[in-house]
Amino acid sequence: MPRYYFNIYEQGRLIPDQEGTEFPTVKAAREEAEASARELLADALRAHKEVDGKRIEIADADGAVVETVMVRDVLG
Repeated sequence: MPRYYFNIYEQGRLIPDQEGTEFPTVKAAREEAEASARELLADALRAHKEVDGKRIEIADADGAVVETVMVRDVLG
């Protein structure tokens, strides 16, 4: 099963995912990233922080970005 890494970009800095998680498909990895983005959004709203530009980039085992989830886009 492929391993995907959820690297978070926040305020111009990278928070790398060092471990990654196995998912059967890129679609399944994206669904998990969207759920994580909703949690990040909720945390930011509670703390009265901005989410503009905050994103999760899903990378494969070679480091290639296969999907990007913008935190602000999970509002709807």
